Amino acid sequence: MRNCDIVLVTDDAGFGARWVEQLTQALNSDRDSPLRLGFFQTDSTGLDEFLRRGSTQIVVLDEGSLESAQMAECYHRLKERRAEIDSVLLTTGKAPASDQVFDSILSRAEPNYGIVYRTLQRILLERTATPFADALKEYAYAARDSWHTPGHSSGDSLRDSPWLSDFYRFMGEHIFTADLSVSVKMLDSLMDPISVIRQSQQLAARTFGAAHSYFITNGTSTSNKIVLQHMLRQGERVIVDRNCHKSVHHAVIMTSAVPVYLESSVNQHYGVYGPVAKAAIFAAIDSNPNARMLVLTSCTYDGLRYDLKPIIDNAHSCGLYVLIDEAWYAHGRFHPHLRPTALECGADFVTQSTHKMLSAFSQASMIHVGTGVKDFDAAGFRQDINMHTSTSPQYGMIASLDVARKQMSIEGYEVLERTLAYAADIRDFVRDATPFRCLDAEDLCSAELADDGIQLDPTKVTVDVGCAGLSAPLAQQRLFIEFGIQVEKSTHNTLSFLVTIGTTESKVLRLKQALAKLSASRGPDAAGEGPLPALSDIRVLPRTAYFSRGEKLVLKREGASALVGRVACDEIVPFPPGVPLLVPGQEITSEILDATLTYVFGREGLEIHGLRRKGGEVALRVMTPAEESAGVLELRRTSAIESVLTDLNELSL
Repeated sequence: MRNCDIVLVTDDAGFGARWVEQLTQALNSDRDSPLRLGFFQTDSTGLDEFLRRGSTQIVVLDEGSLESAQMAECYHRLKERRAEIDSVLLTTGKAPASDQVFDSILSRAEPNYGIVYRTLQRILLERTATPFADALKEYAYAARDSWHTPGHSSGDSLRDSPWLSDFYRFMGEHIFTADLSVSVKMLDSLMDPISVIRQSQQLAARTFGAAHSYFITNGTSTSNKIVLQHMLRQGERVIVDRNCHKSVHHAVIMTSAVPVYLESSVNQHYGVYGPVAKAAIFAAIDSNPNARMLVLTSCTYDGLRYDLKPIIDNAHSCGLYVLIDEAWYAHGRFHPHLRPTALECGADFVTQSTHKMLSAFSQASMIHVGTGVKDFDAAGFRQDINMHTSTSPQYGMIASLDVARKQMSIEGYEVLERTLAYAADIRDFVRDATPFRCLDAEDLCSAELADDGIQLDPTKVTVDVGCAGLSAPLAQQRLFIEFGIQVEKSTHNTLSFLVTIGTTESKVLRLKQALAKLSASRGPDAAGEGPLPALSDIRVLPRTAYFSRGEKLVLKREGASALVGRVACDEIVPFPPGVPLLVPGQEITSEILDATLTYVFGREGLEIHGLRRKGGEVALRVMTPAEESAGVLELRRTSAIESVLTDLNELSL
């Protein structure tokens, strides 16, 4: 167990010395303490030094010696730089300022330092608790006989099998002993949590700064669908980045909502979709006064994140709810260089892939509900979750969410300090020792975003190898085959490396060695893949297009195609990152068709979701002319009703 430091901020040095001495004595007499506590004092000028220490876990502000302005300054510095740690008010009896919410309050005049010690210890024990993970371990170690699902019965069906025992040994005993059934009541129910899962979710809400947090075991794809299903009804408008994750498009189909698609910025040189220009978002909000919701992705797969506060404020002022897909940014709250997060900017709902950047198992995700959602229907939201949640959830995945939360709460700052240092080291090496370039936000963003305040998450390191004449897909292949290095993704001229809290110095050294050897293969600039296509018209409601019978047309490599001008029935999605080239209801243009051909036939090994087969050849499903005509009329009727409702609303005002 690492040290947990508790720091008193006081301008009364004598009181501070006595406070530290008495609490240290209480600690020394506690032989059973599960925590290694350390007590320190500092004046307000020394607070920053303690906030830079990963071991600092509680800051106590002495109201009896600090002036009001000092108290306010110290409180806000603490919350800005280390939001995850606990704040305690040492009070003379006055109520704290309205903008200061402390995790606990102690009397400055308390004569029993044993009570003070136990209170501070309890605060830390609550924060470091993992209620569900502890209950799961306790149950597994108890070795109870299983007369319930799953059928492997704690691994007994595999352990002695001559055919499967090797798999049992490979996976390990506890992957099976912890794989249990909803019959085990002491482990609570993910569908109706009332004990350990509920406690773990409440701790998550506190750690991530939410009013409510929910554990999801089918990834942020499902988290997005749950939020949109809860918020949208048939015919309601949702303003959404066309290049959001495919799960958002799935949700639009499921809910029969009307999407108002925003065109993302595009960096054609690097083949990267970026954020939507702020002006375009504001224009869409102004043009759709009856819209229900705004959905944006921040940060993107390539690490680009919005200046969210003005966007969310504008949406709220126009009556829109805001969902921010933070699948790639669950770590953002735990280091001052990465803040503010979407919740801190006022988002109503935030979805996070806890597995992408933190220590949870794959598919482990969370939904966070913002503190500003006053009319939140918790019971209704639970029903929407249950519609998407298996009645047989994976308990190891739930436990991984519990421990991932604990890790970030207690050592998030420290592990991110190390992670950011590794990312900076890689960038410095690429700049100083290779002909390649590490790209920053300015490089990745198109000109239209120049004044939008877009920032880059430094844990996403994008390296331009094309400037040295290397094909990025071939470089990716060489890294894997020759050096045992698997990258996150590639375009035609860039490689993306994800630096996480699991990155080690040895991994960084091996990556440097590999990049140095790759740089010896330089040549002329690598050729591009052609421009990324612009957004085309949505001619039919996505749900109508998707549920049409349609017809399959072959995707021809050469010559004129009958696909141009037709309306797509399916999403066509290169994966990763899962951003669609086409969505249901969208018109297929020649530019989109060319890009699709490049991805399908020019990018070996890339998954393309949504393709069909006809006579053994790759095909796309499109609406028949009759279905298309009916769908166009339906969309016109929907738009006409929307226009009438807008006029009526304006008259009523």
